Amino acid sequence: MVNFLGLAFEFLDKEKNPRGFIVFVILVILIGILLIFLITFPFVRKRYVYKNYKKIYYKRVRKIADLNDFYLINNLVIKNNDQIVCSIDHVLFGDKYIYVIKDRFYRGAISGNKNDSAWFFYANDGKKFEMENPMHLNERRLEKLSLITQIDPSFFISIVLINDNCAIKNAKDLNKENSFIVSKKNLKRIIKAIEKRNVKSMDQKQLEFAVQDISRLYGRNAGANGETTFE
Repeated sequence: MVNFLGLAFEFLDKEKNPRGFIVFVILVILIGILLIFLITFPFVRKRYVYKNYKKIYYKRVRKIADLNDFYLINNLVIKNNDQIVCSIDHVLFGDKYIYVIKDRFYRGAISGNKNDSAWFFYANDGKKFEMENPMHLNERRLEKLSLITQIDPSFFISIVLINDNCAIKNAKDLNKENSFIVSKKNLKRIIKAIEKRNVKSMDQKQLEFAVQDISRLYGRNAGANGETTFE
């Protein structure tokens, strides 16, 4: 043990072994940088996700659309006499249902009952705020879209898309047959399960016409393929 310590001190002796000392200093610096990165990375990542959650959600919805060959319209703004009635982040046209998806990011936890008009948001700093039931809000968007398209409401599914690290009290009790609050990581699974329901698929010609009509009338930055680009 003594010999080992002696060799170590000799290796680190700046006068006797300048090269070894330089290597040691470089290693200390690298380890310090690594420790700083490991400590700060979770906070930096959380901030990045919060600032860019719409782009992150868009990529997830876009991937689901591509994998299943579904039509997708983003940034749908519905107006009446130049007044904005509502905005919908994503309208995903499945084989059996049309998904009205609204993006939400909560830096904390939420709780409420699916039938309550008001829910509660618990911020990370311990503060508690009352907020309108996000599921009810999106269900109203669904109703407006159904009204303007003249498509029966039974063909629509409301989805409030939230961040994975948002804690929800009694999450399993909140979802209904046509209305869901879903974390980003579970979105693909939920849509897959809904599309497996024992119901008849929508008429493809009517669906294509509805997609083109909605995109032309209400989609922002509509492309030739009926999809709106993400801003």
